[in-house]
Amino acid sequence: MPERAHEHREHPLVPAEARLGNDIARQFAHLPPPEAAEAVARHIETFWDPRMRRALEALAAAHDDSLGSVLVDAAGRLAAHASAAEPEPPLPA
Repeated sequence: MPERAHEHREHPLVPAEARLGNDIARQFAHLPPPEAAEAVARHIETFWDPRMRRALEALAAAHDDSLGSVLVDAAGRLAAHASAAEPEPPLPA
């Protein structure tokens, strides 16, 4: 059976969110790290399902070593954006 030139085999130990997030971060490598992290966070906020975002935030909180530094920064920004978007609970009467 011939090998396919573009066949992709995922590494079974790297979570999909880490692999995808690191791929996105590489697209912004031409930017300074803080700008790249903000661009990655905006991309993930716009295009990723909330479950995937939460999984990424959990990986960052667990200090998963499969996350690149720009992606860790982006995950922190996502968490900050999410908490800023949550409405404040009402004050007790």
